[in-house]
Amino acid sequence: MFGSYEFGRSLEFNTIQIETYKENELYIYHRKPEDITKTISSPSNLLINPIEPVTQPKQITHDLLIELTPSVLLSPNATLTLFTTFPIEIGIFTEPPKTLELGFFTEPQTITLIDSFTLTSPKYTLYGTPSNGLVCKWWKSSTHTKIPDVNPLYEGVLNITIQNTSSEWTELTKLVFDAHHMKLYYSTIAYMNASVKVNTKTAEISFKENPLTEAMKKAATLFTLTKLPVMEKPFIMRWGL
Repeated sequence: MFGSYEFGRSLEFNTIQIETYKENELYIYHRKPEDITKTISSPSNLLINPIEPVTQPKQITHDLLIELTPSVLLSPNATLTLFTTFPIEIGIFTEPPKTLELGFFTEPQTITLIDSFTLTSPKYTLYGTPSNGLVCKWWKSSTHTKIPDVNPLYEGVLNITIQNTSSEWTELTKLVFDAHHMKLYYSTIAYMNASVKVNTKTAEISFKENPLTEAMKKAATLFTLTKLPVMEKPFIMRWGL
């Protein structure tokens, strides 16, 4: 499903159909049934990637809250590795030649997002207080001790290593992830790897550049493509676990 596809190839993602074709000397991208049509300047390959799952139906937040079922109880100073799922959003990019020759110089080219969509049903929730909290994309996931079977059109796999740094039992009912720091990988499924350090009241969450297998490729990330400078630092959950 994910990967590079030549111009002119038709693709199907359950109820979504994508086609590219030449019409009246123009190169056309068309997505159905929403009837999204765009003209592109050249018959570029399409790169189909999982993207940060916070942009659909429109980007109103950069935070994803995953509600854990069942909740996770950690004994003092315990470390636990588990797996959850996360919602899939799909980005369609034009894939230019790898380099552009400019005299004696070679300049790397970037990919360009032309469309994105999801087959999931987006929902939102508030994490924290009405005055100071965060609007988050909401997702409910079972917790697993091994990699769960997923439908790659709807769900990715999130590997989470959780460390209880306190001397008390701690319960986790949810986790909040900042899309600015997500590191997505893909092969037949989409995958992320995160680290969580918790105490009785807060959690510190960061992402690892560590794919599930060597065959996985790093996905294009929208928040990187915006080229906005973002400090690489853990996200802190301050309003409850």
